[in-house]
Amino acid sequence: MFADRRCIRLVAIALAVGLVLIAAGATTTPRAARAGIWDDYKSLTRAERWLALRYFWQVPSAFGAARWARAESAGLYPQLSGQDDQRDAYRHSIWNGSMTRRLGSITAAKRWGDAHESDPANPPARRAMDLENNRRGREMTWARRTTSGPWWWRRTSMPGDADIATMLGDAVDAGGLVMIDEVNGQRDPHAGTLVPTRRP
Repeated sequence: MFADRRCIRLVAIALAVGLVLIAAGATTTPRAARAGIWDDYKSLTRAERWLALRYFWQVPSAFGAARWARAESAGLYPQLSGQDDQRDAYRHSIWNGSMTRRLGSITAAKRWGDAHESDPANPPARRAMDLENNRRGREMTWARRTTSGPWWWRRTSMPGDADIATMLGDAVDAGGLVMIDEVNGQRDPHAGTLVPTRRP
């Protein structure tokens, strides 16, 4: 009996790792331009690896939302570095908004967003900025959901990725997200002050 449980557990772990590797490697860039699937897996935090094993069916949604958010933010703000600025704030907020939509759960999206920020090497101001923008992206998306149908067949609809991108792009311009303040051309991820975003 013990051997059966152990075998089942090993198969489940192998499947979960396989899903993570497939999701991490399924990008639109040519294979030669990518670092490699194993490098993608190694770049995950310990908490993300644990989630990938425990909630393996959510991996394609979480990783798909991350890929979309990286591409969307780079397309909207190509002039920015994407570190501690408006592009970074936008990327984190739309990633969490898209995860909320794809997973259909603000709690599941929070679980993945918090796991991503759990790296102890992440500087405190940067971590605070990312967590706040993650929260705002989830909450703004969740607030836009609609329900329809009778109580016994209730259907919840979430805004699409394009609507999320527009809503949170407007939030960047209106100061609805946060970034690290720039002092003398530098943003300090360790002791910087969080300020509202503004149109770049």
